[in-house]
Amino acid sequence: IGLMANDLLNDAIHSDVAEALRRLPQEIIDQRNFRLVRAQQLSACHRILPKEQWTKYEEDVEYLRPYLDEVQKEIEEKKRWEES
Repeated sequence: IGLMANDLLNDAIHSDVAEALRRLPQEIIDQRNFRLVRAQQLSACHRILPKEQWTKYEEDVEYLRPYLDEVQKEIEEKKRWEES
């Protein structure tokens, strides 16, 4: 399977993404890392992933969204707590 949309979220820039990634189960992290390393390797070799391995739109799962939503809610709650 090729890259998924959530694979492209940058944890070096966004601390909420980094925290969401930290909360992922190890199996999902390993799968994400595999996809990212393979994409970088293909790019370095100037090759394209075979079309039959591309991620289809209907197969693209937002695996990070529930964790990211949770982190963002916690950040908002913390802001409200600090303001009061």
